[in-house]
Amino acid sequence: MSEASQLNLDTSVMVNYVYTHLPGDLEEDRGCQRLIDDESFYTVTGGKANGEFDALCERRYDLYDDVIAYLRDTDNEIFDYEPRERDIHVSSNDRSHFRDDIQMSWYDMDKREQLSTLRRCLQDIELYQIQLPEELIDRCFPQQSNDQLLRRFRRDLDVGHDCEILVDAVEISHQHSISTLVAVDSHLTNREHIDVVYEIIEDVLGVSGLLQISEPEDVSVASSD
Repeated sequence: MSEASQLNLDTSVMVNYVYTHLPGDLEEDRGCQRLIDDESFYTVTGGKANGEFDALCERRYDLYDDVIAYLRDTDNEIFDYEPRERDIHVSSNDRSHFRDDIQMSWYDMDKREQLSTLRRCLQDIELYQIQLPEELIDRCFPQQSNDQLLRRFRRDLDVGHDCEILVDAVEISHQHSISTLVAVDSHLTNREHIDVVYEIIEDVLGVSGLLQISEPEDVSVASSD
């Protein structure tokens, strides 16, 4: 019997997994369902990714709840909803998601169906916020620290908070030999960025091959000896 392939999942993989399960055809699976549902993979997350996922679920819950309140028992239409005019905290990513995945995609739904779908999204995202890290992912590590690595990533890469994802991934690989970080985030999977990441790791830690950044479709099941 083959040994399970060990994978460290970026926030983007967790989010894609959840959104392929939510109603409303919000996202297509980008290969993430296989990684989490298939027992051939042993999956972990770093503390930064898990924290980002939790925060995203909180914001999206508040967003959907507010849209429901905006639509319910009023003449308001979903196409008129503007998150920046409401008393909720959302990111630019949340606003793009709502505009592209909901407002521009649900034009053929009547208002009753929109409300019903939003209520199911509300219930499901609350469920997955707990279920994904606690039951579906095999282990969630606390956030790691390496100040020297973090400074170099921030200096040489323009990837924002993903620098902390990378520090988690390097330290998890170093301490637990889980060397593959899987992402569907273009900031992390950009070939130029990957080359710079590998150079920084070798320069700071003096080792090569400590981390491999892959997209889901490039991940294969470990073969038996």
